[in-house]
Amino acid sequence: MPSRVCRAPGEPDWAKWDYTGCQPDLDIDEIDLDYCSQNGCGVVVRYPKEENDVIRDADYVPREEDTVPYEYGSDHESMDAVSLGEDSGPNDEGDGKRAEEEDQWYRDWLLSSGNPQSLLPGEPAWTPPVHRDRRNEVIFPLTSGQLPEGYSIEQLEHLAGPTCADAHAYSGHRISMEAMRGCRTAQFLVHKEASEADWQPDGLDEDWELSGDWFLSGLSDGTGSRDTEPADVSPPRGGLDQIDADNINFDPQDMDSDSIAMPFHPWCFDIFCRLSKVRFNHVNVSGLMKWRNTEFSSDDFDAFPRNRDVLEAQQQWWCHNHGHEYLVANPLYVPNLDSLLLATVHEEEDHFSPHIGAFDLSRRVKHTEILTDQARPADFLASLPLELRLYIVGFLGSRDIANLRLASRTFEQLPVGLWYRLVRDEMPWLWEAWDETECAHVPSIWTTVTATDVQLFVKKRQHYASVLSDEYQGGNIEDYLDLLVPMPMTTPRQLILPRARTNWYQVYTQIKRNWSQLKGLQNRQRIWTDVEEIIARIIKYSYTVD
Repeated sequence: MPSRVCRAPGEPDWAKWDYTGCQPDLDIDEIDLDYCSQNGCGVVVRYPKEENDVIRDADYVPREEDTVPYEYGSDHESMDAVSLGEDSGPNDEGDGKRAEEEDQWYRDWLLSSGNPQSLLPGEPAWTPPVHRDRRNEVIFPLTSGQLPEGYSIEQLEHLAGPTCADAHAYSGHRISMEAMRGCRTAQFLVHKEASEADWQPDGLDEDWELSGDWFLSGLSDGTGSRDTEPADVSPPRGGLDQIDADNINFDPQDMDSDSIAMPFHPWCFDIFCRLSKVRFNHVNVSGLMKWRNTEFSSDDFDAFPRNRDVLEAQQQWWCHNHGHEYLVANPLYVPNLDSLLLATVHEEEDHFSPHIGAFDLSRRVKHTEILTDQARPADFLASLPLELRLYIVGFLGSRDIANLRLASRTFEQLPVGLWYRLVRDEMPWLWEAWDETECAHVPSIWTTVTATDVQLFVKKRQHYASVLSDEYQGGNIEDYLDLLVPMPMTTPRQLILPRARTNWYQVYTQIKRNWSQLKGLQNRQRIWTDVEEIIARIIKYSYTVD
C-alpha cells in the first residue's frame, strides 16, 4: 500500500500525505498521548487564516469545492430582494461571474506557486526551502501526555518527535521528502493488444517498446485496492488514461493473463532494466512477462522470497515500522551520494595511483616499542613476494583481510585498488562503480518525475495555451509553450567513477560509515536482490516450452 509521511516542524503543510494521497489533518485522535510524550512529539495549534483570501491563504478552498451552502451559491433569494421586488437574476449572474474569476485567480496562483496540492492531491510535485509555506501554527510539546487546554481536537495536529514510532506514518525526522521522492509513483506494463489499447509511438518510447509486444503506461499517484476504480494515469499513453492491473490472476480459466497490466515502481523497473542488460544484453520484457504469467496465482505471489521488512509492513494497511523508512527511499537518486563518491576521486594532476597504500601507518604504535626482538613472534608470511601476497588477499573478503592485517605486519599496508574488487563483490548494485562498457544504460524519463509532476505539467501547458491562444490568434504557439512550460522529464547525468583516479578504499569505507543515512542505497540493495531472483526465474522459464 502507498505510504505517507508525517511532517517535521518547519516543513510545509503539504509535506505529509495519507495512503490515499490526500493531506491528513485530524491525526490527533489516532495517537497514544502517553507514548508520544516520551518520544519528543508535539501538537500544532492551527489558527484561522484570512478567510477567502486567495493571496495570503494557501489553504483557501474555492467555492466549487466548498461543501458549506452559502446564500449566494444557492437558489435562495434574500429577504431584501423579495421585499423590494428586485429581480435577483442579474445579481446572481454577477456573483457567479466574480466567483468564477476568483476561482481562476486562485488556480492561476497555485499553478505559479510551489503548492499544487489543492489541485492535485498526492505526492508533492516539488520540495521548496523549508522556510517557504510555513503554516500559521504554534507548537506545544507533549510532555505530560495531555493535550493543551482551550483547543478542540479539530484545531490540533500531531507532529512526530525524533523517536516516534507511530505505525500510521513515517516521520519527517527520520526520512526527508527528497529521499522519498517518487515513493507513490506507479507505472504499468500493458500489452499492445489489450482491450481499448491503441498504442502508437509518441516520442517518449523506449527502444524495446517500439519492437516488443508491451509498452509503458503513464504514471499513477498510488494504486488503490482491487475493489476500487482502475488507476488513473497521465499521460494517457496507448490511448489509456485508466489501467486495470494486478499481481494475481484470480480467474485464469477465463481471464487472459496478457490482458492484465503489471504494476511496479519506475525505480524497480529501472533496476530490472540494468540487470537485464547485464545478463541478457537487452531489456528482456518478454521474459519478464512470461515469468509473471507463469507465476500469476495468489500462492505464487505469496511464495516469492521477499525481504522480511517488506513482509512485516505489507499488511492490509502498510505498517510504517520504525527503522524501516528505507523501504520508501528513492534508490536511483540518493541525496548526498554523489557528493560522497566524488570526494573520493582525484584530479589527474594529483598523480594519484591505485597502487598507493590505503592506510596511514605513521600513527600506529610500533612493535619495537612494545616487544623485543626475542619476544616478537615470527611472521612467516613476510618472505612472500608482493605478487603472491596480493594474490592471496584477492580471494579474501573484507573481514578476513582485516584479520590478516592484525595477524601479519606484512599485510598492514595494502593498495587502495584492492578495494575495487571488494566494492564490486560486496556492492554489485553500486553501478556508479561499473565500467562504462559494462552496461550502456540511461534511466527512463519516468524515473525522474512523479504523477503529480506530469499532471501539473499538463495543466500548466493547457493554461498557457489558453492564454496564448487569446493573444496570438491564428499563430503557432507550440514553440512558445515549449519555452514557457518545458518538459519536466530530464534525466540527470549519471555518475561513473573513474577506476584509475578513485580511492576505492574511501568509497568502501564511506559507504559503510554512512550506511544508516544512505536509505536510498539500502533500498537499492533490497530491490537488487529481488530482481536477481526474478532474473533467475526468467532464465529458468526461458528453457521451458509454452
